[in-house]
Amino acid sequence: MEAKVAIIGSGNIGWAINKLLKDDYEVKSGDIKDGLDANSKDQVKDFLKDQSAVISAGPYAVNKNIADVAADIGIGYFDLTEDVSTTEYVKSKKTDSMLIPQCGLAPGAINICAAEMITEFDEVNEVLMRVGALPKYTTNEMSYYLSWSTNGLINEYCNEADVIYEGKKQKVMPLEGMEKLIIEGKSYEAFNTSGGCATMCDTYEGKVENLTYKTIRYPGHQAHMKFLFNDLHLKRNRESLEKLFDKEVPRTTNDVVIFFVKVIGKLEGVLQEKTFCRKIEGNSTFSAIQLTTASGVCGLLEMYLNKKIFGSGFVSQESISWKEFLNTKYGSIYA
Repeated sequence: MEAKVAIIGSGNIGWAINKLLKDDYEVKSGDIKDGLDANSKDQVKDFLKDQSAVISAGPYAVNKNIADVAADIGIGYFDLTEDVSTTEYVKSKKTDSMLIPQCGLAPGAINICAAEMITEFDEVNEVLMRVGALPKYTTNEMSYYLSWSTNGLINEYCNEADVIYEGKKQKVMPLEGMEKLIIEGKSYEAFNTSGGCATMCDTYEGKVENLTYKTIRYPGHQAHMKFLFNDLHLKRNRESLEKLFDKEVPRTTNDVVIFFVKVIGKLEGVLQEKTFCRKIEGNSTFSAIQLTTASGVCGLLEMYLNKKIFGSGFVSQESISWKEFLNTKYGSIYA
């Protein structure tokens, strides 16, 4: 009998998740435009009746409600949020259900990969996680077009980011920590954004010396964002900023995702570095950001339904096996 999977939210990523899963599972999808208001626990409970698992692909504000209902009725819960306070709420739930927030690309697959690489060292000095969803072609001053949730983008550009510095968990400002990155001979920039570390700073505090997550962009992007967010103080009015971006910044499906992890540490007394890097493009059906994000959560759903993930309550990304994830039908796009 096919497992029953509910998806709440049918935007870019929710649509992609549905399309990926529908050949393998019995999928039902609900959204505000279909009459499902995820702000109502009663509506969510009714929608999730007889389901094996739920994936929240809606705005992060509705995740707490969905997690509450999933925990109460005993089904698996997955979300895509980069919002730290939402994850803290999910983490605090006491339940026999499995609650797996922060799935997707970053947070998500990047943390599973980095955690696996950390295990290859005796001592770890530096963990660098870098991800960018970039337009293949750009002609504007920002060197950027929208390829995913405007709400999520603004959230990660506005909120403080978690890092480990000299063994201790700290908060750093978004849009700071600028660095130059050269991948396969091409120049990029990377800077602090929130959410991408998931819960790794809690897990590895005191165990690794330095750990950071940064967003990759084309050179020049960060300076324009700092002008908008900090100099014009538009981060104080996120709603206006979101409307402005949605109205004036074009969307693109011609994108590429850069997925980059570097770990530096000691192995048998010798300082070494190991790097994992992938450039993932979309196809005729999915953009690169749709493919990587949807495949991230779908791979974990497959592992959950095949009993390849263990535990109850909150499950962290870094506790999941990278090898098992790559062996799933969906996670294999990262291989």
